[in-house]
Order: sequence, then structure tokens, then C-alpha cells
Amino acid sequence: MAEEFKTIEQEITDLERVLVEKKAALEQQKERGEIEEIPHEKEILREAIRERIQTAPAPAGPIPQPSPPSPTAETPSYLSEELRPKVQELVNLAFEKSLDEAIKTAKATGNEALIDAFHDALVDEMYNHLVERKKLESIR
Repeated sequence: MAEEFKTIEQEITDLERVLVEKKAALEQQKERGEIEEIPHEKEILREAIRERIQTAPAPAGPIPQPSPPSPTAETPSYLSEELRPKVQELVNLAFEKSLDEAIKTAKATGNEALIDAFHDALVDEMYNHLVERKKLESIR
């Protein structure tokens, strides 16, 4: 049976809905005094994508790969020379096929550094896309 994946527009619409829900929940928590401040929308997006990656089923039989050295704190992990090409492939896959397919492919590597770098790059790409669509406000 062939898997059905959503288009990137459907994925973005779903992310927009999740962001609205998460922001409303955070506003309620703030009103109840459970949190002092609501995080910026980019951080809410980061958490939504992290949850999506964590809840995606792991493919059968991942082939563990050694993690590359960690980049410096100033450089996003997806800009390291070792990860950049694979991360870009995964981001392209997310936009060309589906987010689910890209997550499945990333998880199949068993490379936690790659998955983390993909998460960071995807958050940045989605954030920029949502700012362009005027669904989120820019940090700057």
C-alpha cells in the first residue's frame, strides 16, 4: 500500500493551525500565571516541528552512523561542512515531496546530529516562509 503524503502547502497550513493552537494555550497559561512570558513565534514553531519529528515513527532497521563533531555555538549546526549537503537534501525533500517523507528519511539515517541539523534548518525555512505569508512577525 502506497503511503499518502501531504503537499507542502497542506503541511504549512497544518503548521499554521498548530501555531495558533499553541499560542492560544500559552496565552491561557500566562493569564493563569503559569508562565511569565510567551515565547516568540519562532520558538513556538521550533517546538511544533520538534514534536512532529519526535512523534514520527522510526523506520525499521536504521543504520547508525557516527555523529560529526559539533559546530561552534555561533554557527547553526546545519551550516557545518559535513552536514550541509544532506540537510539541504532533506529540506528540499520536505518542500518537494512532503515533510513526513523528509522526517522519515532523516530518521532512517540514525544520525542524531543530522536530525538535529535538519530540525534547525527546517525551522528557519518554515519561519521565513510563514513571515513571507504574513502568518508570523519577523524577529528583527
